[in-house]
Amino acid sequence: MTQAEQESLAKAKTTKKLVAKTQTAGRNESSAMRFLRRWGTIIVLVLAAVGFSIASPYFASLSNLNNILFSMIVSALVSLGLTWVVISGSFDLSIGLTVTTSSILVAFLIPILGPWAAIAVALIAACLIGAVNGILVTYGRLSGIVVTLGVMFVLSGINIFITGGYQVPVGYDETAFLYLGQGKFGIVGVPVLILLAVFLVALVAATRTRIGHYIAAVGDNPMAAFYSGINVYRWVILAFVLSALMSGIAGVIVTSISSSAQPVGGEGYLLEAFAAVFLGATVLGKGRPHLLGTLVGVFFLYMVDSGMNMVGFPFAARHIFQGLVLIIAVGANALLNREEVHLKFI
Repeated sequence: MTQAEQESLAKAKTTKKLVAKTQTAGRNESSAMRFLRRWGTIIVLVLAAVGFSIASPYFASLSNLNNILFSMIVSALVSLGLTWVVISGSFDLSIGLTVTTSSILVAFLIPILGPWAAIAVALIAACLIGAVNGILVTYGRLSGIVVTLGVMFVLSGINIFITGGYQVPVGYDETAFLYLGQGKFGIVGVPVLILLAVFLVALVAATRTRIGHYIAAVGDNPMAAFYSGINVYRWVILAFVLSALMSGIAGVIVTSISSSAQPVGGEGYLLEAFAAVFLGATVLGKGRPHLLGTLVGVFFLYMVDSGMNMVGFPFAARHIFQGLVLIIAVGANALLNREEVHLKFI
């Protein structure tokens, strides 16, 4: 190890000790604050559910819960994917267009390759989009926001060029493919089971394997991770690939649910995904994004949306609510980490 590397390693260790010392001092808080830090978001969620149940007799019903779960499937998959990238310390603005691209690809290829091969090609294409994002961010040393914003525009142009701006229908005789989005297993929709399976696999990967630990280590302190022998670039690229893969799965589900692919079908999920990720960061007092919190965040957004719809709030009010949730969630996240010096402004 060269002298410069030894000096950098020493600085990283010193910085880590100072941060740990500061965090320890910041943890000297009352038991009430610790309780709110851990359970505050869950309490708000429960209070909102109780309030909507009082306002509408149809809110607290099994059928409405089923409707909420079914309507949040695509947004949940996109948000879970985005969580990987945010954990790694970057952003992915192309997730909505990745949904659209995989949706169009699978609709186009089903008559040519059959449903299962078409799904495989669409998911591989999604992974390639994620890999391109990750390589440009790491080896290209470009901002994640700039790269994914550029990729978003490129994908939008390609999608409109391929489709001519028109939807791509899927034949009603493709029953096996349509079952993925429209089928039911008992009273539970098949896409809800797919979401549950994807979430469990991702949760195990995040908490029980080195995939989750290394990506979190890179996001926490890339310099320390580098000097610990972790291939930082590799894990950042993997985070982008996982994000794109989950968006690709969401695109397949969208096509199956609607029996068609829309050239502008996925853009609307971007704001919801960011709101869910940062809202989820406050769940259980983590103070940073995690998969379980993101899933709770998506459920919270769609539960409130359902309640506002039943009570009779105008459509515009729901957008206002989502914007306020994003601001409040980020503010709460900053409050949870107030012991850390604020030096990030992008």
